[in-house]
Amino acid sequence: MDPLQRILHALLVTTVAAIGTSAAADNTPRASLNAATFEAVWTTVRDTHWDPTLGGVDWPAVRVELLPRAEAAADDAALRVILMDALGRLKQSHFTIIPGELSAATEDEPTNTPTAAGTASDTAATAASPDAPRAGATDAPTTTPAPRPTRVAREGHCGATVSFMARAGTADRWDAVVTAVEPGSPAEKAGISPGMRVAAIDGRPLGERLPPGDGLERYERAQVAYALTTADPGTTRTWRIEPIGAEASDVTVTYAADERPHSKFGSLPSLPTELTWRHLDQTERERWGAGNHEIGLVRFNIWLIPVARPFDQAMDTLRTADGIVIDLRGNPGGIGAMAMGIAGHFTPEISDLGEMRTRDTTLHFNTNPRRVSTTGVAVQPYTGPVAILVDDATASTSEIFAGGMQYLGRAKVFGERTAGAALPAIMLPLPNGDVFLHAVADYRLPNGNALEASGVKPDNARPYTRADFAREGDPALAEAVRWIAAQPAAAR
Repeated sequence: MDPLQRILHALLVTTVAAIGTSAAADNTPRASLNAATFEAVWTTVRDTHWDPTLGGVDWPAVRVELLPRAEAAADDAALRVILMDALGRLKQSHFTIIPGELSAATEDEPTNTPTAAGTASDTAATAASPDAPRAGATDAPTTTPAPRPTRVAREGHCGATVSFMARAGTADRWDAVVTAVEPGSPAEKAGISPGMRVAAIDGRPLGERLPPGDGLERYERAQVAYALTTADPGTTRTWRIEPIGAEASDVTVTYAADERPHSKFGSLPSLPTELTWRHLDQTERERWGAGNHEIGLVRFNIWLIPVARPFDQAMDTLRTADGIVIDLRGNPGGIGAMAMGIAGHFTPEISDLGEMRTRDTTLHFNTNPRRVSTTGVAVQPYTGPVAILVDDATASTSEIFAGGMQYLGRAKVFGERTAGAALPAIMLPLPNGDVFLHAVADYRLPNGNALEASGVKPDNARPYTRADFAREGDPALAEAVRWIAAQPAAAR
């Protein structure tokens, strides 16, 4: 599966209940519709890719080879395979086809309303709001038939994050390791904890042969782990787990429904959208060597408009903290421009996070220093230590933010190297009712370094091991906390 298909699998967090074969009018000849759709994708890449040479890909030859196959495709699903074959030749992120039925899908349950409250006490803010603005070509006039709305059910979750770690002495063998467990989740209730190896689920071994490499392969492996460990709500699966130094045993995990609020953005389906913030409690601080330091933790799972105000409210609450940790693990990105506003909470002067280069223009991502609280009170951007947590599922806007803050020396980054999928993209409706997500720019840090494929390298001295997760629970957060506590009083 293409890395961007995996991105969408993680992003959408939905299961299609009913899929039509075509969104076009019944009297539209299949071959003509297929040809028009292929031509729209092919021409868009030719005309809007930031590199006129497409990195050396012979794009006219791709058209000659695949257009006849596209015309002969029996349905939209078969056509998508051919389109993804063409896009795969580019070997870049953010090129994929979103099925029209998913784009037009509605939720089985009503979208929740915002519940963020800015108070002096710790607050958990779940963000959801009316539709966010559309992106790029999505708003362009079109005669494309509207896809039929499809009801979708929210995906199930068990509360455990599983990552693949390279098996010692092998080039392409990997161990599936539990790297996080949510408190009170089905996984925790089943006795699953960080550092355990997941040998199999329902008898299927998870020591998969996966593509080696340190480019987009990182994100591919992350999404394989995600796909193998998810299931529909109510499903019970048998996990064979192996603690360090102990025999493997079987536990049963019953998946719960994803109850997070969902939001809509452009032609994407409704997406889970959540931001939480709190102060670390005394037990955590003592465990990780922070003593009496006040440390704030902000987590959000996607860069969409509904998380913007809750982040502002979180900063109102955490402004006096000795340090702030921003957790972007598993965050696949979203609206790129939001990075400038969020970074403005931590930069007293306008600063350059990097630049977006299209074929014709260059746009600098400058931070927007935030000098007014959500209640209208004059404030200064936060100047204390900032730590950012990332992993191999941290992508796109999350990488722009983390990489830019790290370059500015305004934050330390802890965790695993990020996905390296950081190309700005827009959406285009296609003649058959599908949506084409395509990159239109490259992104570079101020020093000219690209984030695509390379990702953001964390500041911790080494990658974490199974033993680190078993001992610390959350080694990236632990290291970030210790770093904040070690900063001079003046810095805090």
